[in-house]
Amino acid sequence: MKCTAPALATCLILGAILSRANPVQEPQSVPDSAEQQRLLAVMHRYASQYVANLPNFICQQVTHQFEAGRKAKHWHKGDTLAYKLVFNEGREERTVEFVNDRPVRGAGFRYWRAPLTSEGEFGMLIETVFGDSSAARFSWNRWDTIDGQSVAVFDYAIARDHSTLSLSLSDIARAVVAYHGSIYADPQSGAIRRITNAADDIPPEVQTRSIGTTIDYAEVDIAGRRYLLPATAVVALTTDSSNIRNEISFQSYRKFETESRITYAAGASPEQ
Repeated sequence: MKCTAPALATCLILGAILSRANPVQEPQSVPDSAEQQRLLAVMHRYASQYVANLPNFICQQVTHQFEAGRKAKHWHKGDTLAYKLVFNEGREERTVEFVNDRPVRGAGFRYWRAPLTSEGEFGMLIETVFGDSSAARFSWNRWDTIDGQSVAVFDYAIARDHSTLSLSLSDIARAVVAYHGSIYADPQSGAIRRITNAADDIPPEVQTRSIGTTIDYAEVDIAGRRYLLPATAVVALTTDSSNIRNEISFQSYRKFETESRITYAAGASPEQ
C-alpha cells in the first residue's frame, strides 16, 4: 500500500501574532465565534508562509515497520529502514541507506519488505488544508496541551472533489479520496504542533478499510536558527485481513549546502 498524501509538511516558527484589541482567550474557556475566526486567521497566515521560509536541509528518517492480524492483538516487528532525506528548494529526495542496521549495498544484503510506504512528510498537507482550493470545513474541537504548551485544536474535512490524497494498491488500483483530521496550533502564532489525517469513503478496489497519519513537530536547530520540523510520525493501515503500522522518526537535521549535488529522475516534478 502506498499513501501519497497532500502530505505532511514542515514548518518554520513564526513570531507571535498578538492583537491588543482582541487578546487570546484563556484556555479554560471555549472561544466565541470571533475568537475562533482569529485563531483560524493566524493559522492560515502561518500555513501560507512556512514553505517559503524552510531552509534546505538533510536529515535521517528511521521507519520501524509493524504488522498484525485482523484484530491487531499481536504485533510483529518487521524491517527497520533508515533513509537519507534531502529537502532542497521545496523538494524531497529519499534514499534507503540501511535495513536493520545493515547497509543496502554489500555482501549478504537481502531485499526488504515495505508493506506500507508514505511520501511527502515534508510536502504540502498544511498548505493544502488551508489553501483556498481545498474548500476545507473547519470546526472548533477543544483546548489541549503539547509539551506543556496550550494548543487550540480544530477539526477539518475536505471533500473528494477538492482532495489531493491518493491511495494506491501496488499497480492494481488507485483512488483519490476525501479525508478529515485535526490541527493542533499555538493560539498566538498559529504554529502547527501536530496534524492528523484519515481517509474517508475508501473505494473497495483499494482493499483498505482505513488509513491515517499523525505527525508531531518539535523545535530543531539548523545552522543556528530554530524551526518547527517533524519529529515523529505514525501511519496506520487496516485491511480486511491485517493491520500495518509505521512508526517514523526524523533525526540529525543539518543544513543542506548549496555545493552539494542532488539529481532527480528525468521528468520528476516537486510533490504536490
